Amino acid sequence: MQNINLYQRERRHGGGPRPRQMRLGAVLVIAALSVHGAWQGWQLHAASGVTLQAEQQAAQVETKLEVVKAGFREPTLDPRLPLQLAEREAENRELQQLADHLKALDAQRSSGFAALLQGLADRHPPQGLWLTQIRLHAGGDDLALQGLTQDQELLPLYLQSLGQSTAFSGRDFAHFDLQRDEQDLLRFRLSSQAVEPGDE
Repeated sequence: MQNINLYQRERRHGGGPRPRQMRLGAVLVIAALSVHGAWQGWQLHAASGVTLQAEQQAAQVETKLEVVKAGFREPTLDPRLPLQLAEREAENRELQQLADHLKALDAQRSSGFAALLQGLADRHPPQGLWLTQIRLHAGGDDLALQGLTQDQELLPLYLQSLGQSTAFSGRDFAHFDLQRDEQDLLRFRLSSQAVEPGDE
């Protein structure tokens, strides 16, 4: 019988990094760490400089604030101001009243006559009564009418017709005079004033 030896000693092939490669890798790692550390140190130094500058600026601002506080004086109310304000407000009210009055007078001058004359034209009877004089004063507030009529019954109808006009609504005549002239015509006179200027 023959013996066969199946066990053979294997040779290990040189695998894995060599010592030279390991040294080179270690040097590269150390160099990378050194660069990273230097970068971090530079950033820390820059941040420290910015922080120092910000602290100096804050100190300057605080110093200026203290100077301003030292020179600040609390404002005091002048006791004359309320009286002066009241006087100005009273003057403004008077001026406003005057302006309103002038506007009212201007409105009466510009539109008061037109409305009254239009009312007289619209309510005038077709025949038998004539207006010979129309006098308007104070923007139309003072009104005087003079005229002639052949029939005394036309005058009340005419006055009633005027009272229905919006231009003469609420207007009263304080003076009324009616006389017959030489031509047998009735001469009438109406006025919003009891005594007109120059009639005394």
